[in-house]
Amino acid sequence: MKMLLAATLSLLAVQAASAQPAAAPAPAAPPAAPREPPSNDAAGLTVDQFVGYADRAAPHIMYDVIQKRTILSGGDPTRPGAPRAVMPYHNELALLELGALNTTSMFKTPDQLVLYVETGQGRIDDGKQVWDLKPGIAILIPPNLAHRLSNTGDTPMKILMTSQTLDPSVKPRADILVRDTNKLVYTERNVHWSNQTKYVFQQEDGLFSSDKVYIVYMGGWTIAGAHAHTPGQEEVWVKLTDGPAALQVGSEIRPWPMNAGLMAPPNGKSVHAAINLSHDVQSWFYMGRLAPFAQPRPANAPPRPGSEAIAEGLRNATIAGRPLPSEGKGRTGR
Repeated sequence: MKMLLAATLSLLAVQAASAQPAAAPAPAAPPAAPREPPSNDAAGLTVDQFVGYADRAAPHIMYDVIQKRTILSGGDPTRPGAPRAVMPYHNELALLELGALNTTSMFKTPDQLVLYVETGQGRIDDGKQVWDLKPGIAILIPPNLAHRLSNTGDTPMKILMTSQTLDPSVKPRADILVRDTNKLVYTERNVHWSNQTKYVFQQEDGLFSSDKVYIVYMGGWTIAGAHAHTPGQEEVWVKLTDGPAALQVGSEIRPWPMNAGLMAPPNGKSVHAAINLSHDVQSWFYMGRLAPFAQPRPANAPPRPGSEAIAEGLRNATIAGRPLPSEGKGRTGR
């Protein structure tokens, strides 16, 4: 009898215990408060090492008759040496000025060149074919290919130039490639909030597999989403329009006039952004390598999203050369 009573009491105790509400879980830790990236002082960043202005650079003669002003040059961005020598994959970014009615000598360089015409009218030829030049024309010139520039107008022709030693994995083109960027479609839309982008040259045109050359547009009174780049990456911006704008690098801002260039510090900490301080659409020349060890895109790879529109735009924008008139052959600079 005592045993039965004890068992009954034990069962009742278990039932009573199970009827108690479960213990409330411990309160979750509050989310971490948002924090800004480190200041430039904390990151050890000197902004002016990564920003170059064409109008502050000393001119040097190129092609016998061109005045060249270097904006940025090649170097190690993690250990800056000479001022603005911070581009890991390009040797030079410069503004060229060819005077009215001038023609350069025939010239070639071991580097691959990309040119972008900002102002003026002219021509480029390789001794056999010739292409007309006007604002918005982009030109890719393979290494060691002789070429010549002519200004056919009565005002200076200004041209952005980039030079690059090709990676051994790249097979150079055999000819000059000329495109009218005014005819390209927008291939990236609202990237980093406000960037509208046209692809100009890519891997298929003779670049390293992850290299890109773009023209980027921003509408009036817009700002790009500030973001940072990591070690090994190269992203360079040059202002093409002369409206008011500012650039942000980490905790500092600078005016961004026409032909000022920015190499985004690849330290994973210091954000950068463009700010359009006008009512008008403004544009930037962009070149970047964000995947330093990317492999070439296979020939049988599936098409990229939107590739049909991109391909049609590239076809419409690509300008075929025409035979160089016999009187144009053999001319030299003057």
